[in-house]
Amino acid sequence: MKNRNQEAGVGRGKQGGVKAVCLLKGMAVAYAVTCIFFIAYGILLTYSNVAESTIPTAALCCTAVSAGIAGYDWAKCIGKRGIVWGILAGMVYTILLYLITSFGSGDFAVHTSLWRMAAVAAAGGAIGGLLGVHRT
Repeated sequence: MKNRNQEAGVGRGKQGGVKAVCLLKGMAVAYAVTCIFFIAYGILLTYSNVAESTIPTAALCCTAVSAGIAGYDWAKCIGKRGIVWGILAGMVYTILLYLITSFGSGDFAVHTSLWRMAAVAAAGGAIGGLLGVHRT
């Protein structure tokens, strides 16, 4: 049963702020994993015989895992509609990654690789979201 404060909406602002911080944390963790992955992969490329032609595949795998982590965190934070929040996290991850790489390269063109990355991020985020909302 709701008390008067809950009926009046008192305290909702703080809860919304906590959720916003939770969502930002999830995205920060996803990008931290991305950075760690690419640093490790760069070291592997430098000191081994791994071909540079594997970079696009490795980038897609990293995108799927990182978007999955973001989707997991977002769905765990919200607690419902895991697939929706996971896909949304994947899309936000994709948009931010596109902006970061576009600013870095100076090329804001949309290539087919962007759509492929968005699809992989959405799928990874959806899986992460399902796991996050159904965690034990």
